[in-house]
Parts: sequence; C-alpha cells; structure tokens
Amino acid sequence: MTVKPAVPVQFHPLSLTRMVWKHKLLVALVTVVATLAAAAVIYRLPAVYRAEAVVLVDSQKIPEKFVASTVQVGLQDSLNAISQQVLSSGQLQNIIDSMGLYQSERGKKTPEEILDRMRNGDLSVTLERGLSGARSGAFRIAYEGSDPKVVAEVVTRITDLFIRANFQNREQRAVGTSEFIDLQLKQAKQTLDRQESSLSQYKTRFNGELPQQEGALQGALNRLQAEFQANEDAINRAQQNKILLQNSLQMAEASLTSTARALAAPKPRPVTRVQAPVVAAVAAPRSSDLIRVKLAAAEGRYTDGHPEIKRLKAELNRALSEEAQSDAAEKNRRPAPADPARLAAITPPEIPEGVDLGAALPTQADLVRDRERVTTTRTQIELLDREIANRNAERQRIQHDIAGYQGRVDSLPLREQQMLGLTRDYETSKANYRSLLDKKMSAEMAEDMERGNQSERFTVADPAHVPSTPVKPRRLTYTAAAALLALALSLGLAMFIELRRGVVLGEWELPSGYPVLGRIGCITPSALADAGPRGTGLTAGAS
Repeated sequence: MTVKPAVPVQFHPLSLTRMVWKHKLLVALVTVVATLAAAAVIYRLPAVYRAEAVVLVDSQKIPEKFVASTVQVGLQDSLNAISQQVLSSGQLQNIIDSMGLYQSERGKKTPEEILDRMRNGDLSVTLERGLSGARSGAFRIAYEGSDPKVVAEVVTRITDLFIRANFQNREQRAVGTSEFIDLQLKQAKQTLDRQESSLSQYKTRFNGELPQQEGALQGALNRLQAEFQANEDAINRAQQNKILLQNSLQMAEASLTSTARALAAPKPRPVTRVQAPVVAAVAAPRSSDLIRVKLAAAEGRYTDGHPEIKRLKAELNRALSEEAQSDAAEKNRRPAPADPARLAAITPPEIPEGVDLGAALPTQADLVRDRERVTTTRTQIELLDREIANRNAERQRIQHDIAGYQGRVDSLPLREQQMLGLTRDYETSKANYRSLLDKKMSAEMAEDMERGNQSERFTVADPAHVPSTPVKPRRLTYTAAAALLALALSLGLAMFIELRRGVVLGEWELPSGYPVLGRIGCITPSALADAGPRGTGLTAGAS
C-alpha cells in the first residue's frame, strides 16, 4: 500500500541524499557520459592563438625650450585618428588578401562580415594602464587566429602601419601648420606694407608738421624771430646812416658850390695861399663800415663756414684795401702846409687890401675833391637804399616764414592725433608680423624636427612573438565545467524521477507529532511475481 504524504514535500537534505543514493548508478552513468561527450566536443574545437605587441609613445628628443612641437595632440585622439586609417576597409582587406586570412569563411560569409569580424572580434587596440591606474603612454595591439605564425605576422604588420601612420600624420600636421602660418605671414606682410605706404605718404605730405618735428619747428621759429629782430636792427642802422649821409651830402654840395663860386670869381694878386684846415661837420661812413654791419647781422644767422659769411669777409678785406689805397693817394695830393716863417717874411705891401689872410683860397684840386666827396656820398646813399630795400624784402620773407612755421606749430595737435591713429595700426601690424615671423621660424624648425624623426613617435617596446600555446579554448576549464554541468544534470534527473513518484522517503518528511509504528518497504507487483508463493504471503502479511 502506498502512503501519500499529508503535507507538501520539502527538500530535506536527507531526502536529497536518499534520492541520489537510490539513483546512484543513473547519476554516475549520466555524469560520465555527458562529461565524455562534452570533452570530445571541446577537444575537437580549433585552437586559437593570440599575438600581442606593445607600442610605446617615445617623447621628443630635443628639449621643448629649444624647439617647440607644433603637433599638440593627445595619445587618445591620435590613436583614434590613426586607428581609423589603419583599420579602414582598404587596409584590412589588403592584409586579408595578401596573407590569406579567413579562407574557410570566405565561402560562407560576405567580405563585409569578414572585415567586421577582424575589426571588432579578432583584432583589438587598447591603451595600457600605468602603475597608478592612470593611462600611460603606451598601447597594445593584439590579434587572434588559428595559425601562430600568421597572427604574429599580422600584429607586426599592423604595428608597422601604426608607426608609419603616426609619422605621416605628425609630419602633415607640422607642414599644415607651417603653411598656415606662412599664409598668415604673407597677409600680415601685405597689411604692413600697405600701412607703411600710408604712413610714408602721410609723412611726405605733411613733412615739417609732424609731432616729432616740434623741436625743430620751435628752433626754426626762434631762429626766424631772432633773424627778424636782427633785420629790424640792421634796417634802423641803415636808416640812421642814410640820414647821416644825407647831411654829409648837403654839406658836401654846399662846399662844392662855394668852391665853384670862388673859382669863378676874379682872382686877386697871387699870394701865397695858406691852406685852411677843412673840418667836416659829420664824417661820412665808409664802405668797410657798411660791410661790417652786414657781416655782424649775417654772423647772427649763419655759422662761420656759411658762404654768405665768407663772401662778406672777402668784401670787407677788399674794401679795407681800397680805402687804404684811397687814403694814401689823397695824402699825396694834399698840398704841404704853409711855412710860418715865410708868412712872417711877407711885407705888408705884398698883401692886398680886403684879403683875409686866415682864409685859404680854393684851388682846382679842392673842387675835384668836393666833387668826389659828393659822388661818393651819393653812391653810399644809393647803397644804403638798396640795402634798406633788400632788408625790407628780407623782412617780408622772414614774416612769411614765421607765419608758415607758426601755422605748422598750430597744426601739431591735429597732426599728432592723425599720426596716433596711423602709428597705432602700424605698430599693431608690425608686432603681429614679428610674432608671425617668429612662429614661422619655430614652425619650420618643428617641421624639420618631425621630418628628422626627432619628435614624439611610436616605438615598439615589446614586439609580437609567435605564441606557443593557444589562448582559446581552455579545454581543462571547459571540461571541468562540463563535468559539473553533467553532474548537476544527473542530480536533477534523479530528483525529477523521485518527485514524479510522490513517495515518502523517510519519517523526516512527516509532520511533527505523527507517531511511527513501523516501517514497511515498498512492494511492487514485479517484486511479487519474482517472489512466488512466498511473496504472496509477504504481501498478505504486509497488508
């Protein structure tokens, strides 16, 4: 008789143990068979080998303070850009075709699927981690395949592609930077030339009115004012000399008239004529004196080496020489003074009545001398008139120059404001041009450094080696896992069989408080048939 439990079956540890023990042969058989089958499958899987190469980012050989690199790209960005080039479809397809990869998959998969498998499955490029956990300046290239020699060759080839691509990219960036700076430099040069031309035209147009010429303008204005004052003084002196000469001319003309009348009157009995000294009321100025006045005025305006100074000095020397000769000739023409002893010896009958012995009788020489004096005085007056006219013309010129320079000085604030705008733009363009010129020289040095492979570059720190052991599949691990899975499957199968029978495996499955009177084994019909009459008796007794 089968006894149904009154309560739901609970998975008691003893029940589980009883289940396993009752089906121990089944559990063992299923576990062994499943494990052997899984092992057979696992060991038939193809071996997968993995080759790796570590590429190090080598720093710049030349110190930054001497040559600064124009390529400022981080490793992550540079690696992403280079990966797009190296792992492009064309590059990978070339590697697949040249090395005969994926021969078994070519008839089953499309070329795009094969490229995707190689790019996203078999090939990997990862950044290395430093000791502190941060990313270091290195990255790892790995490839997996069935042939160890082929995977090592693929990694070596891709590593070379990365190194060449990095060199080309850095060189292109350096050349691009240099060309860009060169273009900017040409534009800055054109702008600077245009502003230099504008500034030069402005300086040429307003030459003499520029702010930096203020000192020269003030000096010229002061010099013109001093020249104007010297000219005024010279005009005053010339006018005074003219008045003196006019008075001398009047006296000389009066003396000439009296001498001419005396010579035209009847002559008295010849007597010894006593020459009376003739004293001029006012001495006429000489030519040398006039030249000295001009020389003094010129020395106030010019230096000693000026042609005008030299000319006046030559005229002064010539005038002094001529005056010395004239004085010597006049001294020779002058009659000797009368002898007082002879005058005393003259008897009274020899002197006619009405004749003043104190007065000298005029002679023809006196007439000639008076005429020469009149002529000389008139000539000197004419010279003074010319000088005064020249001085007046020079005064007008000086006044005109003073007005012009004063106008320039008055326009200095406006010119300074205009020059400030032109100079500011010019200095800005000049500073920009110098800065670009320095940058161009630095860019050219950086370009030469990149071409000479002296800048930052990729170097192989750990080249790819031919792997000796496969990385996949891990047969021992997979076999152990298959064995555990087979054991779990057989245990589950034993539990399933017992649960479907729904029998009580022991008193521990009964609720607490139920008394156990005895244990009767389970008697099945097959067991009764095998036992015969004895079995029937047992069955009856058990009932």
